[in-house]
Amino acid sequence: MTTLIIGAQGLVGSALKKLLPEAVEGVQLETKDKRQVYIDITKYETLFKVFSNTRPNVVYLPAAITNVDKCEDVSTNLVNIKGATTVLRLCEQFESKLVYFSSSYVFDGESEFPYDPLSETNPINNYGMQKLTVENLILQGDCEALIVRTVGVFGTEKLKKNFGKTVVSNIFSGKKVFVPKDQYMNPINSHDLAEVTIKLASKYTGIFHVAGDTCTTKSDFARRIAKYFGLEHLIIPVSSEEMKQKAKRPKMACLDSYGLEEVGISVPSLDSGILHFLQTEYNA
Repeated sequence: MTTLIIGAQGLVGSALKKLLPEAVEGVQLETKDKRQVYIDITKYETLFKVFSNTRPNVVYLPAAITNVDKCEDVSTNLVNIKGATTVLRLCEQFESKLVYFSSSYVFDGESEFPYDPLSETNPINNYGMQKLTVENLILQGDCEALIVRTVGVFGTEKLKKNFGKTVVSNIFSGKKVFVPKDQYMNPINSHDLAEVTIKLASKYTGIFHVAGDTCTTKSDFARRIAKYFGLEHLIIPVSSEEMKQKAKRPKMACLDSYGLEEVGISVPSLDSGILHFLQTEYNA
């Protein structure tokens, strides 16, 4: 069986390739590595060439622009909608199973409780709309597919862009970190997300929610990380209004992942995920 990871250099993609060492890695750079192939998701010819040469049975698609504020610029639709749709159409053509990573931002955040897979969608920013648009195209499409909604992914990656890495780099520099106290999520370590997704992909299709076992505020999540270094005083909780973020965020972005237990998969622990992250990155 041939597996293709499109976006193998990012946070989720790099976690996937550690667990799938034989997978073909789609990266956005020219490479001489035999396991890596050049893919620009905005260019059909690069995608078609890889599909033709590898004939993948399963395609993981973590590649996306994930900066929510940046995604308010509709030019990002080229990657997050058009690029993802091209992958979908090629999966249909080559009869590949598609594993697509979506987000809790497909919801409006008005719920008092975490969202389950059947909850009504209603995105309030363009990033959420991008994800929902692709979800709907997949559900209407003609290929076997698994949609994994997640939130608050953190962990080890070369680009060091995720929230967990940002918190640590700031507190190590003695900087105060201003974090929303009224935005809820249940963060998940990228390794745990990859591990659960691979298990799901081997047997299931449809929509699954994959997130951590603890629904908490972003400021509390940051404090949990900083506490390992005795620097929690540098975490400053503020309101969403004070953050003045370009894109509106859902106040409730937690996902109900307990559908995992119905198929025999444990919901990943946030505390264990943080510990794994800090021990791997900082020997904490």
